[in-house]
Formats: sequence, C-alpha cells, structure tokens
Amino acid sequence: MCWCFLYLFMWLAERSSVGDLPAPLSRHQGPVPDILAHYSGYKMCASPCDPHRISRASCDVKINARIPEVLMAKVAENDTLGRHLIATRDVKIGEVILQEEPLVAGPSQVTPPVCLGCYRLLTQECASPCPDCGWPVCDETCARASAHRAECDITKLKRGDKVTVRNFLQPHPIYQCVSALRCLYLRESNPAMWERLQSLQSHCAGRKATPRYEEDRVTVAQFVRRFFNLQNFEEEEILRICGILQVNGHEVPLTEPPHLAVYHEASMMEHSCRPNCAKSFTPGGGLIIHAVEPVLKGQHLSICYTDALWGTANRRHHLAETKFFWCRCNRCTDPTEFGTYFSAVHCLNKPCEGYLLPEDPLLAEAELEKTTWRCSRCLVSESATKVLPVLERVGVALNGMQKGDPEACQRFLRQYTPQLHPNHYYLTDVRIALAQLLGQNCDVGLQGVSDDDLTEKISLCRQVLALVNTLVPAEHRVRGLLMFELHAALSELGRRESERGRLDSMNLRDTLL
Repeated sequence: MCWCFLYLFMWLAERSSVGDLPAPLSRHQGPVPDILAHYSGYKMCASPCDPHRISRASCDVKINARIPEVLMAKVAENDTLGRHLIATRDVKIGEVILQEEPLVAGPSQVTPPVCLGCYRLLTQECASPCPDCGWPVCDETCARASAHRAECDITKLKRGDKVTVRNFLQPHPIYQCVSALRCLYLRESNPAMWERLQSLQSHCAGRKATPRYEEDRVTVAQFVRRFFNLQNFEEEEILRICGILQVNGHEVPLTEPPHLAVYHEASMMEHSCRPNCAKSFTPGGGLIIHAVEPVLKGQHLSICYTDALWGTANRRHHLAETKFFWCRCNRCTDPTEFGTYFSAVHCLNKPCEGYLLPEDPLLAEAELEKTTWRCSRCLVSESATKVLPVLERVGVALNGMQKGDPEACQRFLRQYTPQLHPNHYYLTDVRIALAQLLGQNCDVGLQGVSDDDLTEKISLCRQVLALVNTLVPAEHRVRGLLMFELHAALSELGRRESERGRLDSMNLRDTLL
C-alpha cells in the first residue's frame, strides 16, 4: 500500500504545468531569488498576454478538433480582454477542455548549447555536430529529427557554411535565434501553420519601448538576415516573430533545461493569478488544459501566465514586463489574497499582532512607494518607505542564503517569521525547499532524519499544502511534490512507531492515509 501511494504522488508531481522562470527583481520588494539549485521548479511560465487585440477580420478563429467532441469552450471577444475562451456548458473538475500540439517549439532564447533534436543539455564530450549543418546534437538520431529540420535546412540552403559551436559552459548567443528561425521556416514549408502563427499577438508597439526589443533587433533580426542570408525577411517581420514567441510562449518542463513552445488555441486563454484551469504536458510536448474547479456555462476559462507563488507586486510587475498588461484579477484586487495574507508584513507597532497590507495593491511599480500600508488589527497606517525596506532586507537575505542547506532554511524561518505573516511568499518558498531538503542529505534518506526533523517535514508539507489549496489549486506540480514528500515522511513515521510498538496494522494504515 505504501508504494502504491508513493507512485501516485510521483505521478501527480509529473503532471507538470510549469517550468522555471527567472524571478523578476523589484527594487521595492527585494529580490525574489531562485532558492535552491536542486529545486526542480513548479513555476508557471510565460503564456500569451490577455489583450489579444488583432483586426476583427482575422478573429473568426475556429476551435479545432483537439477540443473534445462535446465542445465545452468557444472564442469570445471584448474590448478589455480581446479574444478569450468561455465555457459553453458546465465543466466539472478534471475535465479536459483543450488538447493540442505546438505550432512551433524550440530552445529558450537564453540557454547553454542544447541538442536541437531533443533539447538535452550538451557538453563538449557528448555533443556531435550535425553532419549536414554543424549544429550540435546528441547523435545521428537527433540530427535526423524533424524538430531540427528548420535550422538545418536554413543553414545548408541559405548560409552554405556549417555552424560551429565550441563553448558549452555558458549561454551561447547563437541559440537566441533558433526558435525564431523555426518560425520563419514555416512561411515556405507550411503556409497554413505560418498563418496561424501570424494570427497571434506580438505586442510590438509595447515592446518597442523595452530594451529587449532593441536587443532582439541586433541578436536575432539583424543576425539572421546577415548570418543566414535571410534577406527575404524584413527586420520588422522578424521582430514580430520575436514578440509572438515572448507573448505566447509556454515553457515546457519536460526537458532539462525546459524548452519553449507556442500553442494556437491555448494562446486565447486569459490570465488569472488564481485560474480555474491548469496546464499539463504529454510526453511529446502536447499541451493539455483541464479544469481545476467547477466552471459554469458562460464563465471565462483562465490559466496563469506568471509564477502564482510570487507576491502580488512581483506577479503584476512580471506580467507588465513580459505580457504588457497590469493584472486586475480577483486575487490581485484582494489585498489579503483570499484571506491568506500572502504578501503581508507584521505590524511595525510592536505590541500589535496584526499584519500590514497595502491599501491599494493595484499600483504600478513606480507608484508603490506612494501607497499606504494599514494594519489588519490596530488599523495604524504606515508609509511604504517604512514597510518596503523590511521586504528588501528579507529578500536580500533569502537571495544570499546557502543553497541546499536545511539548517540555513531553518535559521531563515526562525529569524524572519516574526517580521512577516506566516503565509508570506518568502517564507513559503523556504518551507517548500526545506520540506524537500529534510532527508535528502542523509546517506540513508529519511531513516537518518531525527524525530524532530521528521515531524517538522510533515508539518511543513501540511502547512504549505493547505495554503496552496486555497491560493492556487491549479499548481499541480508543487501540490504533487508536497504530497509525495508528506507521504514519504508519514511512511517513515509509521515505520518508527510500528517498530516501537506504538502502532498496530490498522493504525499504521490510518497514519499513511
């Protein structure tokens, strides 16, 4: 019975709907660090931005046969959201709403050399140049993979000379153009797919005001025109493709490092920081969208475009930077984030046991210093200039914390729990990490963990699971991860209690369940 449940939770953890994203750095709230090098990440990635504004002439898009036969969603449009999906009937928890293969997939724009057939991270020793184009791959099989055909053909037919990659130790600049090359290749190789890709939003107008737009002009647009002799594409056409990839790309966590994919129908789903749908992926990179809570006929269908376990200010900042809109979903407009106080700071009035929250959580980043924070208990108001340095200080400490060290996590929690709400996103990040670390550094696994640490592991898992179930039930990966860790700890606790004669078989079963 024990192993059956272990396999169940492993399966849940593998139903990943997210990949790793670099955390946005906000000077107002301190860095949001990548806590642990070992942490495989539950983070949701870049999806399409919700104002899908394109001409009405091209908005007559049919949902294809990948949506189940009994259609449960249709495309709608309004001036605020642009195109979006609404339920055409009541949808139950777990029902699949959409399943589709990617229009295009490719490596992330910033990546060390990876195999362009399977996206596996390459080293000097394991890489082989493709015999036709020179791009590094795993082996002959990956050299012949259909995924690699676009850049291979372009290199052979347009450039003429083979590509040479020698540095495998850090992100390689030539990989910045691979996904764009695969998109451009569709214009000649698959015009129908090219048209579907072109129907997606690029937000070029908004991107022009960002440093990334000019970086893409040099590292992608000008580079592919010159290096690959693609003079038949104008710079602005290539920059539009870069925008489509940025706005509509989903990070697929099936490979290490994760790769990028664009899905046509899923690009129409709007964003919510507490979505009613979740993503998972098939082994081949197909996308599955299913409901995580009951959805009534006529309700909007949503997924999360950012990391749902970031605080409100950082989520909104990230969405504005990458998706070009300021989120105003139900979670962002609620300072308490559904009563979890996920972004709350302990009241600075020492005798008070209340928590400070911003009176207006919807201010843009540049205005955060103007907002007032009010205590939930004594109702005292504090200026942002007093509250934000607390978050800055804790964020810096978290960013500098020794990775992979459970004792460092425990020290952090002891030191900073009195300054923040127990559910605060900084503390939650550390609890998730610590729940995994306890037992990892022992040669014999959980059997080498003290009784106190085992009890702490169980408590951490239960505490974070309760929070996640309330705040972001769509986060299947982190839920599965925590359920696996919880069951492993309960199994070990049951083993110890049984050996000590404190549990019979029935009580052991109840402990495991």
